[in-house]
Amino acid sequence: MRAHLVAYEPDLERVCAAAMRSCYSPHPGYELFTHTNPDRTLEGEKVFDSERISGLLRRALELGHYDILEHNSITWLAEAKEEEILSLLNSSKFFETSRLDEGSWLITTNLRVLVELARNNTQSSLTKELVSSLTIAAPNVSSVLSAEAKELGSR
Repeated sequence: MRAHLVAYEPDLERVCAAAMRSCYSPHPGYELFTHTNPDRTLEGEKVFDSERISGLLRRALELGHYDILEHNSITWLAEAKEEEILSLLNSSKFFETSRLDEGSWLITTNLRVLVELARNNTQSSLTKELVSSLTIAAPNVSSVLSAEAKELGSR
């Protein structure tokens, strides 16, 4: 079985972090998203740099604040049997699949679904491949999940 990441939202993690911060800020998400210049002030806000984004995402994962992880889509081209796709669809109602031809599928979901799958100990080989693409699409989230897995493994 093979799954190839073919598309994901640009600045996926920045979008999710801006969504989280906008819950507690008087500023709308688009202002937070674009607040990258340290010379420009946004009252009560730090610059929205990679460190800030990483910190917000780490906190969201700690708190289980997963709704912010839904502001995106991630798509793969997968070679899989129909049974594997049905199993995937049973794991979450938030997968969309399209059969391209016999054994070839287009699969789309969002970051929240992948995080929930990553934290589920009963992953299939297909879900493991999908989750492994987080290193590309959402490296900060992937890093947090990897650290959690190592900590659980050392217990």
